[in-house]
Amino acid sequence: MQELRQDLERVQRENAAILRLVAGPGREGKKLPLAPPGMSREGVFTEVERGSRPEVMAKLEHYLTFFRGASPIVDLGCGRGEFLELADRHGLPAYGVDTDADSVQRCRDVDLDARQENLFEHLAGLDPGSVGGVFSSQVVEHLPPESISGLLEEIARILRPGGVAVIETPNPASVATHVHSFWRDPTHIRPVPAVALAFAARTAGLVVTSTIYSSLPPEEERLKQIAARPRGHETRDLVGAINALVNQLNALLYGPQDYALVLTKPDGPTEEDVVGPLA
Repeated sequence: MQELRQDLERVQRENAAILRLVAGPGREGKKLPLAPPGMSREGVFTEVERGSRPEVMAKLEHYLTFFRGASPIVDLGCGRGEFLELADRHGLPAYGVDTDADSVQRCRDVDLDARQENLFEHLAGLDPGSVGGVFSSQVVEHLPPESISGLLEEIARILRPGGVAVIETPNPASVATHVHSFWRDPTHIRPVPAVALAFAARTAGLVVTSTIYSSLPPEEERLKQIAARPRGHETRDLVGAINALVNQLNALLYGPQDYALVLTKPDGPTEEDVVGPLA
């Protein structure tokens, strides 16, 4: 029965995604144009995996607080433009860059500033210290591992002192990420551990101010604690030990499926500038 429910939920998500692609509500109720008849299988898959526009916007909204006073903001890999729309609603100047023509057009259809460009080529064309913020959600896991350090170096170059960057990616520290989501996307190259991304950021001259974890699996998928409160001392200790183990297993198996690094460019020289790059 559980497998049947999961299959049913999957089919319902796929049907809803196809309907959104054909004629879904756009920005503030504006209707998007009909999707092209030759809609790609990849396009439908991406829509299913990402979820609806309101769902994605609700997930990204808490990142806006880090960009107060930071302008302009560039969204690297902007996709359908959910973050761009949120930024616009809150009066934050922002534009996006994406290589996918359909995604860029969907942004433009709802009056968002999106440009069809390779993100590395776009960054290379920006002047040093020319942007106040950089946002990138679910992008670095699509990049060759050897290019991530270069990406962080370019971000550090274009940010003005005091500027902020938020980089979100799937959390490989949770087994649920590997089982339920990461490898379903054939365009994913490899997961990026938080320590590896933080190391690349620090060696690029950025400061890691915080790591934000999000997207817990549904509660019904997580292991349940023993709710009984036994009277005997030994039994209480046993139940407490089991529940502590359940918490540890939940953190490992069903922990947050995404994390984001919040990075800032310091106003003065970093420790690396003083002592030199790490060997």
